[in-house]
Amino acid sequence: MLSSLKQQLIKALYSAGVTGSIELVTPPKPEMGEFAFACFNYAKKLNLNPAESAKILVEDLQKEIAEIDILDKVEAVGPYVNFYLNSSLLAEKILGSITPDYGKQEKKNKKVLIEYAQPNTHKAFHIGHLRGTITGESLSRIMEMCGYNVVRVNYQGDVGMHIAKAIWAIIRNKEKYDSLKHSSVEEKVQFLGMAYADGAKAFESDEKSKAEIVDINAKIYKQDKSIKEIYGETRAWSLEYFDKIYIKLDTHFDRLFFESEVFERAIGIVKNFLIEHLFAESEGAIIYRGSTQGLHDRVFLSSMGLPTYEAKDLALAELQFKEFNPDKIIHVIAREQTEYLRVIFQVLERTLPNSRGKESHLAFGWVSLKSGKMSSRSGQVVLAEDLINDINKKILGIMEESDIKNKEFISEKVSLGALKYSFLKTGVHNDIVFDLEESVSLSGDSGPYLMYIVARINRILDKAGSRNFFKKLFKKKNVLPKNIDSIEKQLLMKLAEFNDIIKIACDNHDPSKIAQYLFSVAQLFNNFYHELPILKAENEDKKFRIEIIKSVHIVMTKGLYLLGISTVKEM
Repeated sequence: MLSSLKQQLIKALYSAGVTGSIELVTPPKPEMGEFAFACFNYAKKLNLNPAESAKILVEDLQKEIAEIDILDKVEAVGPYVNFYLNSSLLAEKILGSITPDYGKQEKKNKKVLIEYAQPNTHKAFHIGHLRGTITGESLSRIMEMCGYNVVRVNYQGDVGMHIAKAIWAIIRNKEKYDSLKHSSVEEKVQFLGMAYADGAKAFESDEKSKAEIVDINAKIYKQDKSIKEIYGETRAWSLEYFDKIYIKLDTHFDRLFFESEVFERAIGIVKNFLIEHLFAESEGAIIYRGSTQGLHDRVFLSSMGLPTYEAKDLALAELQFKEFNPDKIIHVIAREQTEYLRVIFQVLERTLPNSRGKESHLAFGWVSLKSGKMSSRSGQVVLAEDLINDINKKILGIMEESDIKNKEFISEKVSLGALKYSFLKTGVHNDIVFDLEESVSLSGDSGPYLMYIVARINRILDKAGSRNFFKKLFKKKNVLPKNIDSIEKQLLMKLAEFNDIIKIACDNHDPSKIAQYLFSVAQLFNNFYHELPILKAENEDKKFRIEIIKSVHIVMTKGLYLLGISTVKEM
């Protein structure tokens, strides 16, 4: 609604003689109107000072704005032209537009494939995977809200040297491996993590062990019977564990791709394009000389004839386009892979011409911890499960003395809200320093704070007997008060921004736009809640304010959903 109104005002300004780019800003004080236009550049055109130009422009605008019914008045305030909206009409339009479908945008005939998570089997699901998964799911929801047909996919590494390192160590600890067959998946994955660490250490420190691991790697690709059972069972352990994490994070995938299903085709692609001179031989390996194109050289087939990540990504792209024919693919991958993906995308333009302009990289930043006290079962990385459990323990501690029922259920929801919001409130490209205390705060810029706003509204509506707000249909009759407070107007204006914020988040592939917007809504709601009575208000004021908080509830709930956060009835 607001974007449409702004376009009307901009059109009126052009008709009144303004030229160039026009930006409407929000005045610093509510009593100065809802929008303002700075006349500094316009003044140069008239060869007058900005204040005089503003007065002239107000006169010239009168005819142009006559049919904009929601506009109350236009005034010159120093060098600015300020636009004031009619409070009653504004309230009527905004409250009337906020329905359970609010925010949902027109269907687009575009398919977007979003690839995220991408853990390797036999290795830890760590804090980096966590950020990628949370970001990918949120982006998927935002793009769905904007009318895109979204396909969620996950490319998991289930062949390669990392698995050979783990299997090498498992073979040497076969007794422990056999004893775990009826243990929990958590115990099995913990064992895999230790096995990988042992194998990686041996690979770096001992030539004999390194040769044995290289041999195991070749056997994995050949599906050699000597390691097939261990490989298959331990792969299943990892995938079962990953599934538990995906369920906990409330994400899902339409297709799980695996390196094991693309490596043979990867070899074929590289060999075919070696003939066409896209690749070159170098010391027994096949490489792409990206240095001739301003990038860097990459190996696509090793000297042993095995495909590298690079080669497998070519076959993966071919398979993704074959199965889904997307208009766009977004790879949600850590920033350190930027140069790598630049090479891949360039090579794909030759091996898969229909990928040109359709492949993109959404690069997310590093995650580190503010405190070194966070528990972890690995000395090198923070495991996703450990981080989630630490947050949950903190939330349970805060809730210990409360009389809330189902504490464990609510604690889990609030913990995930704390985690997701902490990861999403910062611009996706930026690094994050995760602060456990800040993430669980009920009074700061946090997920629990936003969830608490929704729970507080639930409580108010329960007392008012007005919980059936999902069927709400705003009617002007007997609802609009004679006078609308400036705090009410500010909150309504903020609610009216929701559609535009969703579009901005979608266009920029940045969920932080939603997170930051929700925090501003929450702050305005708190001002409203503390300054104006709701249940103790009289007649129309009470009805009107209940309609406002119903609308806040819808916007907050929908916005949190877009961040992957579930609300709770009480906190």
